[in-house]
Amino acid sequence: MSPRTEDFSQAKKTEEVEAVPGTEILFDSTGPSSNFEHLKHIERDGQRILLIPQPSLTDPNDPLSWSPVKKAMVFANACIYSFLGGITGPIIASGIIQLTEQYDASFQKVNIAVAANLICTGVGCFYWMPFLVRFGRRPTYLITAAVMCGCLIWQGFATRTTYTSFLVARIIMGLGQSPIYSIAPTTIADIFFVHQQGSTIAFYGLFVLIAAQIGPMLSSFIIQSLGPAWSFWILAIGLGASLITLFFTMPETMYYHDRPKIVPAEAGKDNTAHVESVGHVERLKKRSYIRGLSVWPGGNPTVDVRGMVYRSFLYCLNPIVIWASAVYGLSFISLTTLAATVAQIFGLPPYYFDSIGLGLVFLSPFVGSLLATFFCSYIADKIVNYSVRRNGGVREPEMRLFSLPVAAAASAAGSIVVALCLHYQTHYMGPIVGFGILTVSNQIGANMGMSYPLDCY
Repeated sequence: MSPRTEDFSQAKKTEEVEAVPGTEILFDSTGPSSNFEHLKHIERDGQRILLIPQPSLTDPNDPLSWSPVKKAMVFANACIYSFLGGITGPIIASGIIQLTEQYDASFQKVNIAVAANLICTGVGCFYWMPFLVRFGRRPTYLITAAVMCGCLIWQGFATRTTYTSFLVARIIMGLGQSPIYSIAPTTIADIFFVHQQGSTIAFYGLFVLIAAQIGPMLSSFIIQSLGPAWSFWILAIGLGASLITLFFTMPETMYYHDRPKIVPAEAGKDNTAHVESVGHVERLKKRSYIRGLSVWPGGNPTVDVRGMVYRSFLYCLNPIVIWASAVYGLSFISLTTLAATVAQIFGLPPYYFDSIGLGLVFLSPFVGSLLATFFCSYIADKIVNYSVRRNGGVREPEMRLFSLPVAAAASAAGSIVVALCLHYQTHYMGPIVGFGILTVSNQIGANMGMSYPLDCY
């Protein structure tokens, strides 16, 4: 192919990429002759990966320019926050029998507290997302961690007083814990490049899902030996420690300043001229650590919070948002159902599990989550990268959707196993294994529900 024809081919490819949201040139395989040579790349497995988005050339405070160690610290903070926050909801699964005795209430009445918490968690996202877009990620992490910590202490005392107090505490905590399902993916998009986001979202999804599994397991031992109140208080101690860690080691990741645009250099011109000219541009001063400890870093003053809240509801009409929300929500149904009904399924005839037994039921979903995370983070990335290479280096968001049939098959198989085993009252290992198979579907679906909209927009 002649240089003129190659330039025309790359220009046409670029026009197509720019016309479709989420379509990006990921592998720039033409080397130094590429029209994208003036942009930042990295070398991996013999491939030249174009960094998307491009980090700022003059601002050391751009989160994309942070060191790998700092990014790992921020990612770990986000995962631990999401993990501990994810435990707050299902932590009562192993103690429902004790709570029914304490309040002299039915299973259905105690489960209202579970349902109210879930509803408020969903509703709260419509308000916390505009908040974190306007005021930043850091204050959102700190405020919500403090709210969850306070509500856990409240719930501990409420287990020894009245059901009404317990229910109100669960409602307020639901509003406070809403960001655990949305702020970490936003943080991932802030600090990682597109080619890194698939695996990081998979690991974040693992932390969120195993929270719903490890939480009841650990709380079952605490409830059996110390009572339900201490299961809340010990988690409050963990969240309090996380709050301190967040304050000192979680900088603001929101960045709304200009970054280099991914456009090809014009053929026949000096492609390095623009890059070299950056050296003459005054670089911004790096923000000090002390200044970064501010609870209110400033945020983005151009954001209209009221408009964001209004648009949050309008986004629900977007087909991609509808689809991703449905996939993400359906992925949590089996775990939510298990957390709400585990005492009714395994605490009554024919199984008669005690609190520890109810908690250990969640060991099977935990194993399923580990297997699914390996699939989402390693196998899926390999297949996506292979598809990108076959597509001439152009990455499409739909290249990740190949895993949906795997999730659908696991969901169908797990549901059938659980339903048949419970109907015919088989050995307890039957439904427990079925829940483990269902969790494979949960993890893959949750990962898809988060990563696909991020890839598209």
